[in-house]
Amino acid sequence: MKAVKKIVEVEINNSVTVKSLPFKPGSTVEVIVFPAERGQDIFAFMDNVTKKKKIAPMNLKQIEKIVHDARTGK
Repeated sequence: MKAVKKIVEVEINNSVTVKSLPFKPGSTVEVIVFPAERGQDIFAFMDNVTKKKKIAPMNLKQIEKIVHDARTGK
């Protein structure tokens, strides 16, 4: 999975435009929007949360298994 981080400003009509993405035209992408916090982005925030809650790091295979199990109801 390839993640791309972009920080953009909300336009006057309450929308955003994300340009120069590394995906082929016609690709389906998932978009999640968070308000940017001063001094800390979502990745740094999640690093702090996982450390504070003592959540063990996982590799991509472990995360894929959790997602698969959740989708199949296991």
